[in-house]
Amino acid sequence: MNWADPYCYPGTTVLRNMLSITDRDQLDLIERRMGTQRMSEGAPIGSFDLVHLQAIHRHLFQDIYDWAGEIRTVEIAKDGHQFQFCRFIETGMTDIHRRLSMADFLRNLSVEQFAAAAGEIVGDVNYVHPFRDGNGRTQLIYLQQLAEQAGHRLEISHFDALRWISASRSAHGADYGPMIGEIVRIIRMST
Repeated sequence: MNWADPYCYPGTTVLRNMLSITDRDQLDLIERRMGTQRMSEGAPIGSFDLVHLQAIHRHLFQDIYDWAGEIRTVEIAKDGHQFQFCRFIETGMTDIHRRLSMADFLRNLSVEQFAAAAGEIVGDVNYVHPFRDGNGRTQLIYLQQLAEQAGHRLEISHFDALRWISASRSAHGADYGPMIGEIVRIIRMST
């Protein structure tokens, strides 16, 4: 039995979008341009919970997807890695927020201490993967805001996409070392 993704145009892997673009490469290009524009405007701040993550996602993708900011309703996997089941997304993010709250949102930590804690948090947010698409860019803004409120400068422009994707894959298997290393590297480049 073939599974049809309700987020995609029938018979394709192209996400339904408000611009009616049916070519995957064109949609990717336009989505990145529009998302970059929205990033430059600043993103909503919040308390690092699911509502905050949803507000960031909505801000970034409001011009492209009518489901921007909404929790996904389908199970997703990437490269053989299953993300959090839909029914546990809220629970997963509640746990992440609880951990952040108990750790005073990672304030007053050295760069290395911050990176160690933030690497686990962002790795777990990535595992939760609340949205059908756009999770990575949303997480970068979330991480940037978390770093700023904790007293660390973290410039998104210093991220290396391939290194970050590799670190995210490692974190998916509970190996947070590469992500922690990337966060340290990026903070050091940002100061």
